Amino acid sequence: MKKILSLLISFFMATQAFASIAIMPTTIELNTNKIRSNYASTSIEVKGDNVKAIRFKVYPGYFKINEKGEAVQIEQGTEPNDISKKIKFVPSEFTVQPGKSQKVRLNIVGLNTLPDGENRGLIYIEDVQPQLYPVNTGMSGFGAQIIVKSRIAIPIYLDKGKYIKKGEMESFSVTKEKDGQYVNAKIISTGNSKIRYQARIQIYDDNNKLIKEQSILGGVVGDNNYRNVKEKIDTKDIPAGSYTLRCVFSYTDERGKKQVLKQESGIQIKGEM
Repeated sequence: MKKILSLLISFFMATQAFASIAIMPTTIELNTNKIRSNYASTSIEVKGDNVKAIRFKVYPGYFKINEKGEAVQIEQGTEPNDISKKIKFVPSEFTVQPGKSQKVRLNIVGLNTLPDGENRGLIYIEDVQPQLYPVNTGMSGFGAQIIVKSRIAIPIYLDKGKYIKKGEMESFSVTKEKDGQYVNAKIISTGNSKIRYQARIQIYDDNNKLIKEQSILGGVVGDNNYRNVKEKIDTKDIPAGSYTLRCVFSYTDERGKKQVLKQESGIQIKGEM
């Protein structure tokens, strides 16, 4: 008798789509100071596969942002800013027909019990029916199959009361490594709500003329947290000499105003052609 070994793989995906399924929006951000009632309402839309009907279930969760700017799943507990138990959704399970979409309505209740600052939660969209994939084990009498269970996590950020988005560039340096020179910066968020930053590197000559500019991948710094950013400096096509390197980070504060963090350093370039 052929024996079957089954493996269950669950994917946590904070992405727009898996296979041909799409979820919109991929992130929900709400400001409760503009809401007069004791609850906040929003919705997400789940678009189905073009070939087959898929059944989904919806359930809540909680997360924190780590020092890499990643959303890390945390067991639901007693965190004061955990809104997972306050999220009500309709429907909680549904089938999406081929090429169709389903709207899921969300209510976040009990806003008056939440602390000032950023409150967080997750909405998981998970397919009910796992996909089975046979695997060749190379062993006579033994077979294997992988059970793939897919889900998408939609993060929810809810700012309330006196929330502050404030960032600082705590440290900055240029270092030399075997494969070139790197910018190193430590960005800290001192407020009680995350900041989203964009960043770039600028190189100026002795006449303060901009010679080159390159983008740094943007990211998130969690509230009362930090993030270390490291980026290789592109010096290709720049003549050898002494230059000024400027590192610029920008983010939007709680008033919707753009804030800029920047520091400079001298840099020697050998002239890579």
